[in-house]
Amino acid sequence: MFATLLESRARRVRRTGGGLVSLALHLGALATLVVVTARAATPPAHEDREVPVQMTDLPEPTPTPPAPRDAATPRVYRDAAPALGAPALIAPIEIPNAIPDIDLSRPVTDERDFATGRRGVTAAQGGVPGGTGLTPAAGYFFEGQVEKVAMVLPGQPGPTFPDLLRSAGIEGQVLAQFVVDSAGRAQLATFTALQSDHALFTAAVKASLSRVRYLPAEVGGKPVPQLVQQVFQFTLNR
Repeated sequence: MFATLLESRARRVRRTGGGLVSLALHLGALATLVVVTARAATPPAHEDREVPVQMTDLPEPTPTPPAPRDAATPRVYRDAAPALGAPALIAPIEIPNAIPDIDLSRPVTDERDFATGRRGVTAAQGGVPGGTGLTPAAGYFFEGQVEKVAMVLPGQPGPTFPDLLRSAGIEGQVLAQFVVDSAGRAQLATFTALQSDHALFTAAVKASLSRVRYLPAEVGGKPVPQLVQQVFQFTLNR
Protein backbone atom coordinates (compact mmCIF):
# COMPACT_ATOMS: atom_id res chain seq x y z
CA MET A 1 0.00 0.00 0.00
CA PHE A 2 2.84 2.38 0.79
CA ALA A 3 4.52 1.48 -2.46
CA THR A 4 1.33 2.34 -4.34
CA LEU A 5 1.13 5.81 -2.76
CA LEU A 6 4.76 6.54 -3.66
CA GLU A 7 4.24 5.53 -7.29
CA SER A 8 1.08 7.67 -7.56
CA ARG A 9 2.90 10.66 -6.10
CA ALA A 10 5.85 10.24 -8.47
CA ARG A 11 3.50 10.17 -11.50
CA ARG A 12 1.74 13.32 -10.26
CA VAL A 13 5.09 15.09 -9.92
CA ARG A 14 6.23 14.01 -13.38
CA ARG A 15 2.96 15.20 -14.99
CA THR A 16 3.18 18.59 -13.28
CA GLY A 17 6.83 19.07 -14.37
CA GLY A 18 6.04 18.14 -18.01
CA GLY A 19 3.14 20.60 -18.13
CA LEU A 20 5.32 23.42 -16.91
CA VAL A 21 7.98 22.66 -19.51
CA SER A 22 5.34 22.56 -22.28
CA LEU A 23 3.82 25.81 -21.12
CA ALA A 24 7.25 27.49 -21.07
CA LEU A 25 7.96 26.28 -24.64
CA HIS A 26 4.61 27.56 -25.91
CA LEU A 27 5.09 30.93 -24.24
CA GLY A 28 8.58 31.25 -25.75
CA ALA A 29 7.31 30.37 -29.21
CA LEU A 30 4.45 32.86 -28.89
CA ALA A 31 6.83 35.62 -27.77
CA THR A 32 9.17 34.88 -30.68
CA LEU A 33 6.25 35.05 -33.17
CA VAL A 34 5.08 38.38 -31.73
CA VAL A 35 8.56 39.88 -32.02
CA VAL A 36 9.03 38.66 -35.63
CA THR A 37 5.60 39.95 -36.68
CA ALA A 38 6.23 43.37 -35.15
CA ARG A 39 9.56 43.67 -36.94
CA ALA A 40 8.02 42.66 -40.30
CA ALA A 41 5.14 45.14 -39.97
CA THR A 42 7.36 48.10 -39.03
CA PRO A 43 9.36 49.36 -42.06
CA PRO A 44 12.98 50.17 -41.37
CA ALA A 45 13.50 53.85 -40.79
CA HIS A 46 15.90 55.53 -43.22
CA GLU A 47 17.89 58.35 -41.86
CA ASP A 48 17.65 61.47 -44.04
CA ARG A 49 20.92 63.25 -44.30
CA GLU A 50 21.30 66.72 -45.76
CA VAL A 51 24.40 67.12 -47.89
CA PRO A 52 25.52 70.73 -48.03
CA VAL A 53 26.19 72.14 -51.53
CA GLN A 54 28.92 74.67 -51.83
CA MET A 55 28.91 77.02 -54.88
CA THR A 56 32.22 78.12 -56.28
CA ASP A 57 32.70 80.83 -58.91
CA LEU A 58 35.19 79.77 -61.55
CA PRO A 59 37.43 82.49 -62.91
CA GLU A 60 36.84 83.52 -66.51
CA PRO A 61 39.48 82.20 -68.90
CA THR A 62 41.93 84.77 -70.11
CA PRO A 63 41.95 84.96 -73.94
CA THR A 64 45.25 84.15 -75.49
CA PRO A 65 46.42 86.92 -77.80
CA PRO A 66 47.32 85.79 -81.32
CA ALA A 67 50.92 85.39 -82.09
CA PRO A 68 52.42 88.39 -83.88
CA ARG A 69 52.79 87.93 -87.61
CA ASP A 70 55.63 89.26 -89.59
CA ALA A 71 54.30 91.78 -92.11
CA ALA A 72 56.89 90.62 -94.60
CA THR A 73 55.51 87.08 -94.53
CA PRO A 74 52.71 86.74 -97.10
CA ARG A 75 49.41 85.29 -95.87
CA VAL A 76 48.61 81.98 -97.56
CA TYR A 77 45.04 80.82 -98.05
CA ARG A 78 44.43 77.19 -98.78
CA ASP A 79 41.24 76.07 -100.50
CA ALA A 80 39.57 73.25 -98.65
CA ALA A 81 38.92 70.24 -100.82
CA PRO A 82 35.18 69.99 -101.61
CA ALA A 83 33.29 66.94 -100.46
CA LEU A 84 32.78 64.13 -102.91
CA GLY A 85 29.97 65.09 -105.29
CA ALA A 86 29.64 68.68 -103.96
CA PRO A 87 30.14 71.51 -106.48
CA ALA A 88 33.09 73.79 -105.94
CA LEU A 89 32.07 77.40 -105.24
CA ILE A 90 34.17 80.19 -106.70
CA ALA A 91 34.16 83.45 -104.76
CA PRO A 92 33.41 86.53 -106.89
CA ILE A 93 36.32 88.84 -107.52
CA GLU A 94 34.26 92.04 -107.66
CA ILE A 95 30.99 92.47 -105.76
CA PRO A 96 28.76 95.32 -106.95
CA ASN A 97 27.68 97.68 -104.21
CA ALA A 98 25.20 99.81 -106.17
CA ILE A 99 21.67 99.19 -107.45
CA PRO A 100 21.44 99.33 -111.25
CA ASP A 101 19.30 102.03 -112.82
CA ILE A 102 15.64 101.11 -113.32
CA ASP A 103 13.67 102.51 -116.22
CA LEU A 104 10.14 103.02 -114.87
CA SER A 105 8.90 104.16 -118.27
CA ARG A 106 9.33 100.70 -119.77
CA PRO A 107 6.26 98.43 -119.94
CA VAL A 108 5.88 95.63 -117.43
CA THR A 109 6.50 93.02 -120.10
CA ASP A 110 8.03 93.11 -123.53
CA GLU A 111 7.04 90.77 -126.33
CA ARG A 112 10.65 90.55 -127.38
CA ASP A 113 11.45 88.82 -124.09
CA PHE A 114 9.43 85.83 -125.25
CA ALA A 115 10.44 85.94 -128.90
CA THR A 116 12.51 83.29 -130.60
CA GLY A 117 15.95 83.61 -129.07
CA ARG A 118 17.05 85.86 -126.25
CA ARG A 119 17.54 89.58 -126.55
CA GLY A 120 20.93 91.17 -126.39
CA VAL A 121 22.93 88.02 -127.23
CA THR A 122 24.42 86.72 -130.41
CA ALA A 123 23.34 83.67 -132.32
CA ALA A 124 26.49 81.89 -131.17
CA GLN A 125 25.31 82.36 -127.60
CA GLY A 126 21.97 80.70 -128.27
CA GLY A 127 19.81 83.68 -129.21
CA VAL A 128 19.08 86.40 -131.69
CA PRO A 129 19.98 90.01 -130.86
CA GLY A 130 16.75 91.90 -130.21
CA GLY A 131 14.60 88.80 -130.61
CA THR A 132 12.61 87.88 -133.70
CA GLY A 133 8.86 88.26 -134.16
CA LEU A 134 6.20 89.22 -131.61
CA THR A 135 5.34 85.69 -130.46
CA PRO A 136 7.44 82.96 -128.88
CA ALA A 137 8.54 79.86 -130.74
CA ALA A 138 5.27 78.05 -129.82
CA GLY A 139 3.26 80.74 -131.63
CA TYR A 140 1.35 81.91 -128.54
CA PHE A 141 1.86 83.17 -125.00
CA PHE A 142 0.94 81.50 -121.73
CA GLU A 143 -1.21 83.18 -119.10
CA GLY A 144 1.79 84.00 -116.91
CA GLN A 145 3.59 85.77 -119.77
CA VAL A 146 0.99 88.43 -120.60
CA GLU A 147 -0.02 91.67 -118.93
CA LYS A 148 -3.72 91.17 -119.66
CA VAL A 149 -5.21 87.73 -120.17
CA ALA A 150 -7.76 86.94 -122.88
CA MET A 151 -11.36 87.30 -121.66
CA VAL A 152 -14.79 86.50 -123.12
CA LEU A 153 -16.67 89.59 -124.22
CA PRO A 154 -20.03 90.17 -122.49
CA GLY A 155 -23.18 88.80 -124.13
CA GLN A 156 -21.50 85.94 -125.96
CA PRO A 157 -23.60 82.79 -126.64
CA GLY A 158 -22.77 79.63 -124.74
CA PRO A 159 -22.71 76.05 -126.03
CA THR A 160 -26.03 74.36 -126.79
CA PHE A 161 -27.11 71.57 -124.42
CA PRO A 162 -27.27 68.30 -126.42
CA ASP A 163 -30.91 67.15 -126.73
CA LEU A 164 -30.03 63.49 -126.14
CA LEU A 165 -28.30 64.25 -122.84
CA ARG A 166 -31.00 66.73 -121.83
CA SER A 167 -33.75 64.12 -122.28
CA ALA A 168 -31.69 61.61 -120.28
CA GLY A 169 -31.15 64.13 -117.49
CA ILE A 170 -27.35 63.98 -117.76
CA GLU A 171 -25.27 66.97 -116.64
CA GLY A 172 -21.54 67.53 -116.94
CA GLN A 173 -18.70 69.85 -117.81
CA VAL A 174 -15.84 70.24 -120.27
CA LEU A 175 -12.37 71.65 -119.57
CA ALA A 176 -11.22 72.93 -122.95
CA GLN A 177 -7.88 74.32 -124.10
CA PHE A 178 -7.39 76.44 -127.21
CA VAL A 179 -5.55 79.49 -128.53
CA VAL A 180 -7.25 82.87 -128.77
CA ASP A 181 -5.48 84.87 -131.47
CA SER A 182 -4.68 88.59 -131.45
CA ALA A 183 -8.04 89.29 -133.12
CA GLY A 184 -9.97 87.64 -130.25
CA ARG A 185 -11.05 84.52 -132.13
CA ALA A 186 -10.61 80.96 -130.93
CA GLN A 187 -8.40 78.87 -133.18
CA LEU A 188 -10.37 75.62 -133.57
CA ALA A 189 -7.30 73.81 -134.90
CA THR A 190 -5.75 74.12 -131.44
CA PHE A 191 -8.87 72.93 -129.55
CA THR A 192 -8.29 70.12 -127.03
CA ALA A 193 -10.66 68.71 -124.41
CA LEU A 194 -8.49 68.21 -121.32
CA GLN A 195 -11.47 66.76 -119.42
CA SER A 196 -15.00 65.96 -120.57
CA ASP A 197 -17.96 64.10 -119.07
CA HIS A 198 -19.36 63.17 -122.49
CA ALA A 199 -18.34 63.37 -126.16
CA LEU A 200 -21.55 65.26 -127.02
CA PHE A 201 -20.61 67.96 -124.52
CA THR A 202 -17.19 68.27 -126.18
CA ALA A 203 -18.72 68.61 -129.64
CA ALA A 204 -21.14 71.28 -128.41
CA VAL A 205 -18.30 73.35 -126.90
CA LYS A 206 -16.16 73.15 -130.03
CA ALA A 207 -19.12 74.17 -132.21
CA SER A 208 -19.89 77.20 -130.03
CA LEU A 209 -16.31 78.55 -130.05
CA SER A 210 -16.65 79.63 -133.66
CA ARG A 211 -19.32 82.15 -132.55
CA VAL A 212 -17.62 83.42 -129.37
CA ARG A 213 -15.50 86.59 -129.40
CA TYR A 214 -12.77 87.33 -126.87
CA LEU A 215 -10.85 90.37 -125.73
CA PRO A 216 -7.33 89.36 -126.77
CA ALA A 217 -4.41 89.21 -124.39
CA GLU A 218 -1.85 92.00 -124.31
CA VAL A 219 1.92 92.16 -123.95
CA GLY A 220 3.58 95.55 -123.98
CA GLY A 221 0.22 97.15 -124.80
CA LYS A 222 -0.18 95.08 -127.99
CA PRO A 223 -2.69 92.25 -128.64
CA VAL A 224 -1.05 88.84 -128.77
CA PRO A 225 -2.29 85.24 -129.06
CA GLN A 226 -2.66 83.33 -125.79
CA LEU A 227 -3.27 79.72 -124.80
CA VAL A 228 -6.54 79.65 -122.86
CA GLN A 229 -8.09 77.02 -120.59
CA GLN A 230 -11.82 77.42 -119.97
CA VAL A 231 -14.47 75.37 -118.15
CA PHE A 232 -17.93 74.95 -119.71
CA GLN A 233 -20.77 73.80 -117.44
CA PHE A 234 -23.87 71.95 -118.67
CA THR A 235 -26.60 72.19 -116.00
CA LEU A 236 -30.30 71.36 -116.26
CA ASN A 237 -32.87 73.77 -114.85
CA ARG A 238 -35.00 71.70 -112.48
